Amino acid sequence: MPVRSVPSREPATVPTPAGGRPAGRRAGRTWSRGVVASVLIAATALLVAPASLPAGSARAATESCERTDFTDVPAGAAFRGDIMWMACRGITVGYADGTFRPGQPITRGEMAAFLYRQVRPEVTVDQQRDFSDVAPGGPHFTAISWLADTGATVGRADGTFGPGEPVTRGELTAFLYRLADASSTPPATSPFTDLGPSSPNYRAITWAAARGITAGFNDGSFRQQQDITRGHASAFLHRAHADLVGTRPPSGRPPTSFTVRGSGWGHGAGMSQYGARAMAEEGRSVEHILRYYYSGADVTQSAHRAATNISVHLASPQSTTIQATRLAGGTPGLQRVRIAGTVLQARGAVRLAADGGAVLVTMPDGKRKRSASAVLEWPGTRFWSPDSSEAATVRVPAANGSQPLDLRHGKLVISVVNGKLNVVTELRMNDEYLYGLAEMPSSWPATALQAQAVAGRSYALRNMNTLKAECGCHVWDEVRSQKFTGWAKENEGGGRYGNRWKAAVDATVTRARPGDPTSSPVAAKSLWHRGSIIDATYFSSSGGHTRSAQDVWGNAVPYLQGRPDPYSLSAAANNPNASWTQTISQAAMAQAFGLPSVHSVRFTRDGAGSVQYVTATAANGATARITGNQLRSRAGLKSTWVASITAR
Repeated sequence: MPVRSVPSREPATVPTPAGGRPAGRRAGRTWSRGVVASVLIAATALLVAPASLPAGSARAATESCERTDFTDVPAGAAFRGDIMWMACRGITVGYADGTFRPGQPITRGEMAAFLYRQVRPEVTVDQQRDFSDVAPGGPHFTAISWLADTGATVGRADGTFGPGEPVTRGELTAFLYRLADASSTPPATSPFTDLGPSSPNYRAITWAAARGITAGFNDGSFRQQQDITRGHASAFLHRAHADLVGTRPPSGRPPTSFTVRGSGWGHGAGMSQYGARAMAEEGRSVEHILRYYYSGADVTQSAHRAATNISVHLASPQSTTIQATRLAGGTPGLQRVRIAGTVLQARGAVRLAADGGAVLVTMPDGKRKRSASAVLEWPGTRFWSPDSSEAATVRVPAANGSQPLDLRHGKLVISVVNGKLNVVTELRMNDEYLYGLAEMPSSWPATALQAQAVAGRSYALRNMNTLKAECGCHVWDEVRSQKFTGWAKENEGGGRYGNRWKAAVDATVTRARPGDPTSSPVAAKSLWHRGSIIDATYFSSSGGHTRSAQDVWGNAVPYLQGRPDPYSLSAAANNPNASWTQTISQAAMAQAFGLPSVHSVRFTRDGAGSVQYVTATAANGATARITGNQLRSRAGLKSTWVASITAR
């Protein structure tokens, strides 16, 4: 689009009116802040630069409606998803000749009409003129009059509006600044190369940048005199629903439910697993994947805790029964229990119970022993006859998310904590523990699996400095730490898939006897930053940009900074959560905000494009604000990458 000199239509600079935004232009029509907020919601995305938010992305078209009636917007065309979204919502009907004309600059009148149709305010506009060139009954009269009454526009100094004139980026920024009733202190240093503190609209543009409304272009410029085409505008209007979405039913009654559309799954900090999958499919190395998602961290072959055991909490029952099963034949296996200085051994089930602060052991033959703790072992492990024909697994009931968990490696250490049994497995972290780590499908590319093994190892190492008092463990077997399923993962698909995962783990380990998986590890790949093992958090997938640790947990971490993550949404990722829809009931939404009801919702975003704060308004006008993380937790959303929240 050409850059040109434009005559002044709105004031050249943005004043900060005393008492807030300008009043409505005529008495007798009162505009609630809710309506003004809705206008801002609809308009906000008009400022997002096309370079920072690729127009026409495949994930833009999230509506179920699909139309093909614009002859100049065929399948695969730029902005098609966004244009179809507008058409499906009745925001645009295109031109009489069946075209949309995406390359044509949008005019001020068209912009007013688009915003009016998107917000759909419940208003009655009289026939009094606001502007000499906008006649009652003429094109866009209602929409332009509505905007004038909100105080969002005052038109030109000569009393005209200029409905047929193109809209520039600087004008829109000033427009939105007034519409938002914003007040800001402009920074001393401009975020854009072509904008300085003395530039027109500097306060408004820097406000928009700080609010995440615009990121400018890839070359660092803002280009405030550049016109915006209808195609770009369709993409920006679509993304208006992804910034400060506010909805309310036409009747004014609180909605019965809210439909939430979003993408991604998980907290968003660190490595995206589906992103790693896509990068592996594209031929990226393990080191490349890890250094991308953990920016500034080093992938190091380290001897740190090379052969050390990790303690994994499995269960906390009042009592339990442990059964061993031989790998050969599936018959009952041998078990031995070390307790109170003695060793009890038998074939069959061993019963354990918490008894007055001690562990009571009952063997299959009826022998009983009581002590503060007990250790249970089985054949075929490092602790008892590694090469025995009696090699077995043991089953721990009510572990693994209340499901039984089978163990092939390690041993069980049983104690009593808070009046209940505390069942922990001790096994070598660098291989035996990782063999049972069920955080990524074993069918995925080997490079992605190896990246997962290194991240999982680093996370475990970070937690091995001290035992947690509440469990006598380093980590839990659940997702509060890392998902550990033991033999089920290692033997997945009868070993077909499990062996792929084991091979990925082994590929990251250096052993005392190279090539012999039974020999002890002497070093393994892990992630380090400035001499310390990192907290290598990871998650399923993002909505296109990972989040910083500060936005997720409140503490800045140098290697957990948000990164662009197109990989999570790429075709190579084959991500089932590239887009999703969830429904939240009125009762659940009201409970999430602590309000009697929720009438409308609007939200702001952080630098990753995920929801930062959500504000709900009740029918009585009361408001409540929570974080995007709180909304995700309280409403059970998959992620904070929310595209829209629509009242139903």
